[in-house]
Amino acid sequence: MNDPKVVKRISSAALSRPRKGLDFVEESFLRFTRPEAQGFFIWHVPSETFIGTAKLDNISRFSRTAWDGIMIGDRSYQGRGFAKNIYRVILAYGFTYLDLFRISGGCNEHNFAMIKTFRRIGYRLEGRLRCADLILGKRSDHLYFGILKKEFEKKQKVQLTLAYHL
Repeated sequence: MNDPKVVKRISSAALSRPRKGLDFVEESFLRFTRPEAQGFFIWHVPSETFIGTAKLDNISRFSRTAWDGIMIGDRSYQGRGFAKNIYRVILAYGFTYLDLFRISGGCNEHNFAMIKTFRRIGYRLEGRLRCADLILGKRSDHLYFGILKKEFEKKQKVQLTLAYHL
Protein backbone atom coordinates (compact mmCIF):
# COMPACT_ATOMS: atom_id res chain seq x y z
CA MET A 1 0.00 0.00 0.00
CA ASN A 2 3.08 2.20 0.02
CA ASP A 3 3.70 1.44 -3.67
CA PRO A 4 2.36 4.36 -5.77
CA LYS A 5 1.95 2.02 -8.76
CA VAL A 6 -0.47 -0.14 -6.77
CA VAL A 7 -2.70 2.67 -5.50
CA LYS A 8 -2.51 5.02 -8.50
CA ARG A 9 -5.91 3.93 -9.91
CA ILE A 10 -7.70 4.32 -6.56
CA SER A 11 -9.07 7.74 -5.69
CA SER A 12 -8.55 7.63 -1.94
CA ALA A 13 -7.04 10.25 0.32
CA ALA A 14 -6.00 7.54 2.82
CA LEU A 15 -4.27 5.41 0.18
CA SER A 16 -2.54 8.36 -1.48
CA ARG A 17 -0.73 9.24 1.76
CA PRO A 18 2.99 8.47 1.45
CA ARG A 19 4.69 6.07 3.89
CA LYS A 20 1.66 4.43 5.46
CA GLY A 21 2.68 2.65 8.63
CA LEU A 22 1.13 0.80 11.53
CA ASP A 23 -1.38 3.60 12.11
CA PHE A 24 -2.82 2.92 8.65
CA VAL A 25 -3.05 -0.81 9.40
CA GLU A 26 -4.82 -0.07 12.70
CA GLU A 27 -7.27 2.32 10.96
CA SER A 28 -7.96 -0.35 8.33
CA PHE A 29 -8.54 -2.94 11.04
CA LEU A 30 -11.05 -0.62 12.74
CA ARG A 31 -12.87 -0.08 9.43
CA PHE A 32 -12.91 -3.83 8.76
CA THR A 33 -14.36 -4.71 12.17
CA ARG A 34 -17.29 -2.27 12.34
CA PRO A 35 -20.72 -3.95 12.65
CA GLU A 36 -21.60 -2.97 9.07
CA ALA A 37 -18.36 -4.32 7.58
CA GLN A 38 -16.66 -7.65 6.98
CA GLY A 39 -12.98 -7.36 6.13
CA PHE A 40 -10.60 -10.05 4.96
CA PHE A 41 -6.83 -10.17 4.69
CA ILE A 42 -5.72 -12.16 1.65
CA TRP A 43 -3.05 -14.73 2.44
CA HIS A 44 -1.40 -16.67 -0.39
CA VAL A 45 -0.85 -20.10 1.16
CA PRO A 46 1.84 -21.54 -1.19
CA SER A 47 4.18 -18.57 -0.67
CA GLU A 48 3.01 -17.77 2.88
CA THR A 49 2.57 -14.14 1.87
CA PHE A 50 -0.03 -11.48 2.71
CA ILE A 51 -0.99 -10.08 -0.71
CA GLY A 52 -3.98 -7.79 -0.12
CA THR A 53 -7.38 -7.12 1.37
CA ALA A 54 -11.03 -7.63 0.48
CA LYS A 55 -14.17 -6.37 2.17
CA LEU A 56 -17.91 -6.10 2.21
CA ASP A 57 -18.83 -2.72 3.63
CA ASN A 58 -21.93 -0.62 4.29
CA ILE A 59 -23.78 -3.87 4.90
CA SER A 60 -27.50 -3.18 5.30
CA ARG A 61 -29.44 -5.94 7.02
CA PHE A 62 -32.65 -4.06 6.09
CA SER A 63 -32.13 -3.85 2.31
CA ARG A 64 -29.76 -6.86 2.24
CA THR A 65 -27.12 -4.94 0.29
CA ALA A 66 -23.41 -4.21 0.63
CA TRP A 67 -20.47 -2.58 -1.15
CA ASP A 68 -17.40 -4.59 -2.02
CA GLY A 69 -13.75 -3.72 -2.19
CA ILE A 70 -10.54 -5.53 -3.05
CA MET A 71 -6.90 -4.66 -3.41
CA ILE A 72 -4.11 -6.98 -4.42
CA GLY A 73 -1.34 -4.87 -2.95
CA ASP A 74 1.62 -7.03 -3.91
CA ARG A 75 2.26 -6.31 -7.61
CA SER A 76 3.86 -9.70 -8.19
CA TYR A 77 0.42 -11.26 -7.56
CA GLN A 78 -1.53 -8.90 -9.84
CA GLY A 79 -2.72 -10.15 -13.22
CA ARG A 80 -2.68 -13.79 -12.11
CA GLY A 81 -6.45 -14.30 -11.68
CA PHE A 82 -6.52 -13.97 -7.91
CA ALA A 83 -9.06 -11.11 -7.91
CA LYS A 84 -11.61 -13.18 -9.80
CA ASN A 85 -11.27 -16.07 -7.36
CA ILE A 86 -11.33 -13.79 -4.31
CA TYR A 87 -14.49 -12.14 -5.63
CA ARG A 88 -16.12 -15.55 -6.03
CA VAL A 89 -15.40 -16.26 -2.37
CA ILE A 90 -16.55 -12.92 -0.92
CA LEU A 91 -19.69 -12.89 -3.09
CA ALA A 92 -20.57 -16.45 -2.11
CA TYR A 93 -20.00 -15.44 1.53
CA GLY A 94 -22.14 -12.31 1.17
CA PHE A 95 -24.98 -14.05 -0.65
CA THR A 96 -25.09 -17.05 1.68
CA TYR A 97 -23.77 -16.29 5.16
CA LEU A 98 -24.91 -12.63 5.16
CA ASP A 99 -28.04 -13.42 3.07
CA LEU A 100 -27.47 -10.41 0.81
CA PHE A 101 -29.64 -9.70 -2.21
CA ARG A 102 -27.20 -7.42 -4.09
CA ILE A 103 -23.60 -6.31 -3.87
CA SER A 104 -22.26 -3.13 -5.43
CA GLY A 105 -18.78 -2.06 -6.38
CA GLY A 106 -16.96 0.62 -8.26
CA CYS A 107 -13.67 1.70 -9.72
CA ASN A 108 -11.98 4.40 -11.71
CA GLU A 109 -12.60 4.33 -15.46
CA HIS A 110 -8.88 3.70 -16.05
CA ASN A 111 -8.72 0.66 -13.78
CA PHE A 112 -9.07 -1.76 -16.68
CA ALA A 113 -8.11 -4.84 -14.66
CA MET A 114 -10.93 -4.18 -12.16
CA ILE A 115 -13.46 -3.48 -14.91
CA LYS A 116 -12.49 -6.79 -16.55
CA THR A 117 -12.84 -8.59 -13.20
CA PHE A 118 -16.28 -7.12 -12.56
CA ARG A 119 -17.49 -8.24 -15.99
CA ARG A 120 -16.02 -11.74 -15.67
CA ILE A 121 -17.76 -12.29 -12.34
CA GLY A 122 -21.11 -11.11 -13.70
CA TYR A 123 -21.45 -7.56 -12.42
CA ARG A 124 -23.35 -5.10 -14.61
CA LEU A 125 -22.32 -1.51 -15.24
CA GLU A 126 -24.98 0.59 -13.52
CA GLY A 127 -23.66 4.11 -13.60
CA ARG A 128 -20.91 6.65 -14.12
CA LEU A 129 -20.09 9.73 -12.10
CA ARG A 130 -18.33 12.15 -14.39
CA CYS A 131 -15.04 13.63 -13.14
CA ALA A 132 -15.67 12.23 -9.64
CA ASP A 133 -12.16 10.89 -9.07
CA LEU A 134 -9.02 12.92 -8.52
CA ILE A 135 -5.91 10.85 -9.19
CA LEU A 136 -2.47 12.43 -9.43
CA GLY A 137 -4.09 15.83 -9.95
CA LYS A 138 -6.28 14.70 -12.87
CA ARG A 139 -10.05 14.25 -12.92
CA SER A 140 -11.64 11.08 -14.31
CA ASP A 141 -14.92 9.21 -14.14
CA HIS A 142 -15.92 6.69 -11.51
CA LEU A 143 -17.87 3.61 -12.68
CA TYR A 144 -20.42 1.76 -10.56
CA PHE A 145 -21.25 -1.92 -10.93
CA GLY A 146 -23.74 -4.22 -9.23
CA ILE A 147 -24.60 -7.89 -9.05
CA LEU A 148 -27.67 -9.68 -7.72
CA LYS A 149 -27.55 -13.07 -6.05
CA LYS A 150 -29.45 -14.72 -8.91
CA GLU A 151 -27.05 -13.20 -11.48
CA PHE A 152 -24.04 -14.48 -9.55
CA GLU A 153 -25.53 -17.97 -9.30
CA LYS A 154 -26.33 -18.02 -13.02
CA LYS A 155 -22.92 -16.71 -14.12
CA GLN A 156 -20.99 -19.03 -11.80
CA LYS A 157 -23.35 -21.96 -12.50
CA VAL A 158 -23.94 -22.55 -8.78
CA GLN A 159 -26.85 -22.56 -6.42
CA LEU A 160 -25.87 -21.14 -3.06
CA THR A 161 -27.34 -22.53 0.13
CA LEU A 162 -26.37 -21.93 3.70
CA ALA A 163 -25.43 -25.20 5.33
CA TYR A 164 -24.57 -23.87 8.79
CA HIS A 165 -25.13 -20.55 10.52
CA LEU A 166 -24.32 -19.60 14.12
